[in-house]
Amino acid sequence: MKTTFISILLISLAAFSCNKPAVTCEPPTSLIQKIDSLQTRIDALETLVKPRLSVLMNRLQVHHSRMWEPGINGNWALLSYEFGKTRESLEDIKLLYGESSHGSSQINTEINKLDATIDSLSKAVEVKSKDDFVKSYNTLTLKCNSCHKEVGLDFYEIIKPSKPAYSGEMQ
Repeated sequence: MKTTFISILLISLAAFSCNKPAVTCEPPTSLIQKIDSLQTRIDALETLVKPRLSVLMNRLQVHHSRMWEPGINGNWALLSYEFGKTRESLEDIKLLYGESSHGSSQINTEINKLDATIDSLSKAVEVKSKDDFVKSYNTLTLKCNSCHKEVGLDFYEIIKPSKPAYSGEMQ
């Protein structure tokens, strides 16, 4: 008796549900148009807010250059600050452009090649070793130039600064 009741209930539910109109998953055309319009506006706003890769690279170069004088003169607080800004610039480039390709290489791939050098530079700053700093700084400079060559921008050569980056240094 119980089985018969459950069978009748299941058959009734199945029949009842078959009489309901099917629910479509397709959004109305007006909703699709609104979503597309919003996406277009978001893309335009991101373009206005997101700094260009060249701007980030220029910022990176400035901080890279500004590390030299404090590093060879033992101004560890200033070196630490500029090194932090150099790392920050690399992180911003990875975050905003890492998945992009430039030339034949992906930007993340090229920046990841700097990891060991950044680590050794970090250790040199931490232990306040001028010799280790100079070695790591020169390696970083070479790797930056190697990346530029890899992506076809070898006319952008990063060099050790010949003049102090800050006024009042090396008087």
